[in-house]
Amino acid sequence: MAGTLQINITKSSGEIRDLRLSYIWSAWLDGVLLGKGHAYKPDEVEPRVLDLVSPDDVERIEITQR
Repeated sequence: MAGTLQINITKSSGEIRDLRLSYIWSAWLDGVLLGKGHAYKPDEVEPRVLDLVSPDDVERIEITQR
């Protein structure tokens, strides 16, 4: 059964010395945590998350950026 893939992207607060850690992300499929991590740019997150799921499991993608 396909569900909703929700990706939350948040700009890291505070002093970041390593730019690879500029954004924090988490991915959820129908309320179940798939993974979380860091990214240099927000547009790097979606391809990483899509590697975590099968295309058959995803009906809709919602991306929230704060």
